Amino acid sequence: MAASDLDALVAISPENVTYATGAVIWTQRSLRDRLAMVVWPREGEPTFLVAGQEAGYAGEQSWIKDIRSYVAHGDSPIRALASALREKGLEAGRIGIEMGYLSAAYHQELAKSLPELQLTPCESIFQKARLVKTAAEVELLSKAAVATERALLATYATIQPGDRERVLVGRLAENMLATGADAPSFLYMTVGPNTGYAHPSPTDYVAQPGDLVKTDCGAFFSGYQSDIARTAVIGKASPEQRSIYERLVQVHAKTIEAMKPGVAAREVFRVAVEEYKRVNIPFSLAFAGHGLGLITHEDLLLSDSESAPLAPNMVFAVETRVRWPGKAGYHIEDLVVIGDRGPKKITTFMDTEELMEL
Repeated sequence: MAASDLDALVAISPENVTYATGAVIWTQRSLRDRLAMVVWPREGEPTFLVAGQEAGYAGEQSWIKDIRSYVAHGDSPIRALASALREKGLEAGRIGIEMGYLSAAYHQELAKSLPELQLTPCESIFQKARLVKTAAEVELLSKAAVATERALLATYATIQPGDRERVLVGRLAENMLATGADAPSFLYMTVGPNTGYAHPSPTDYVAQPGDLVKTDCGAFFSGYQSDIARTAVIGKASPEQRSIYERLVQVHAKTIEAMKPGVAAREVFRVAVEEYKRVNIPFSLAFAGHGLGLITHEDLLLSDSESAPLAPNMVFAVETRVRWPGKAGYHIEDLVVIGDRGPKKITTFMDTEELMEL
């Protein structure tokens, strides 16, 4: 903000409110009209605005002292925002706000309440701030990733022929909570032909010997997210299954190996593309991994369009996968932290060098 021409920032998305305050307001995710917001002026102290029933919790969780509330379903959160801006002398200021999250109706209400207010998108400021993680963020994301790995292994260890896919998904959710997650974020655990889909709903498919079990899952840990993918087979793997998986492991290793400080994100992607070609596995996806933090897909994206270089303390979920819809799919995804000298793979609790046989 100091480098911009803005008089204040207004955080309004769940991720940036958590980033700015240290508090996780869960109803902000489930009830879109129950906004939580932070008014952060260039000079002076920030103000944290929440629904009345969240004020006590926000006061305990956040470092911000000025916490104000509005009556949910009885008052407009935008009215509370306009009041805070007026009090700070910002009713005609140039304000950065998350335009991508603010609904059109709320935008119109704010413009009507403060007609001289100048609004401009500020997502890029938060994205730049969150790009390189602090040591505390790296530690939290690392613990979250390993906890998710433990939940995955605990779930895989119980799978037997005859299990229904949706029962396995429920079992995974339970194990995530048991290993320390605040709540599951996404649970894509597929069996047999369903492994060929990326993000399907759970079904009543009954697991059979020889079926693949593919999981792409994550959970919330103090507002931050995990994102891990693993693949196994029920019983003994076929030569074809083993061959495909071993070739993916090679691609995965080479992609991570390329992730050195100063290397452009697009160069990592190009290494991945060449490796897929070398091992003769089709690849038509737009990225080979993504930044991870308060949302599952943060900057930088390991894609052909991203020219920014990798830097120490950036955190990535590196994905190596192949899918044939309705037939079969394989997925390996690991947490990687960029160090001063190179990448460090955090998720080593599960051995992914060979296709796991259940």
